Amino acid sequence: MLASVAFPKVWIGVGWLLQAGGVGVPAVYVVTRARHESIGGHLTAATIRLAWHGVAHTTAGMALLICGAFVFAIGSVAMARPLVRRPVMLLVVVPVAAVAGMLVLGVIALIVAAVIAIGENLDLLDLADLADSTDRNSKRGRRIVRRLRGR
Repeated sequence: MLASVAFPKVWIGVGWLLQAGGVGVPAVYVVTRARHESIGGHLTAATIRLAWHGVAHTTAGMALLICGAFVFAIGSVAMARPLVRRPVMLLVVVPVAAVAGMLVLGVIALIVAAVIAIGENLDLLDLADLADSTDRNSKRGRRIVRRLRGR
């Protein structure tokens, strides 16, 4: 059994910072690479896929992703330390659950991005037109606003 810690909020805060760094650094690297590879400065779903593919198939990119997962797992252990009393649970179960949860959230984010990209490509979801629809000077904008108000 592990002894209780003196400052649990500090452990949780440090763990949260480690988790943010473990997810944030690879994400910033992928977005930076996507911006570098984009044409005209616009980020599209294809550009993100290309950058992600490039990161996942290089040695440096894979090392960065693995280090990010490792730092995230360490952050999870730090967050769980004030709450968990058994060493096996703290050193085995918590890191495995953290990495598995991070992977599941990553898959969910990719599915949401794919649905948005497919919706934009099929003109089912036109975010640019939705943003322009509030323009009171356009006929279409006025028509959409009237329809939304129920007139």
